[in-house]
Amino acid sequence: MSEETEKTKNKLKEKATSILFDLITNIPDSLYAENQEPEKRAGALIQQAAFKASAVSATLSIPAGITGILTAIPDIAAIWRIQAQLVADIAATYGKLALLSREAMVWCLFRHSAAQLIRDIAVRTGSRIVVQKLSTTALRTLLQKIGIKISSKFLSKSLLRAIPIVGAVGNGAYTYYDTYEVGKTATAYFKALADQDNKVEIVDAETAETDNNKNSGSEAK
Repeated sequence: MSEETEKTKNKLKEKATSILFDLITNIPDSLYAENQEPEKRAGALIQQAAFKASAVSATLSIPAGITGILTAIPDIAAIWRIQAQLVADIAATYGKLALLSREAMVWCLFRHSAAQLIRDIAVRTGSRIVVQKLSTTALRTLLQKIGIKISSKFLSKSLLRAIPIVGAVGNGAYTYYDTYEVGKTATAYFKALADQDNKVEIVDAETAETDNNKNSGSEAK
């Protein structure tokens, strides 16, 4: 690897990490409210976001040369913002936007693409996934590792992007798949939270009914 390429790779890692940290620490709000059919709404949101991200990816224009890749990072960040907004909208659809933490956002965005790196921030308890809270330092370190992984993938695809038509189609298709996976992970995560709450509500309702029956029986005596 040439010295120029190595410098570009290091700059790319730094930019990716900086953008990711800003994205994760500024969780977007959502215009959506809790929906009576959250899975159906989530499915529609995933399709919309996947098509939007795919279109952005397909129209990216990278100048010739390895250093030109750096100018595309703000455009790549636009895709991450679309995906982060998708996670927030799905959370809102399930009525769980208040539970969308920085760590949950990382889990939803990168579980499918950097599973080994983020496996320690989540613990499964039955059907529910509990995301561990990280310090700012630990979060930044994690995002640095993710940034390195993503930038390495990005560099490996740079030659494909140099071929206009093939690059546009290939990257558009990959981004559609990537965004779809983000949506699937977010849906599973917030559905599990909602289902857990529903179970608690059902138990509480049954308990209340039993108590009412006991009280009615006592009054009858």
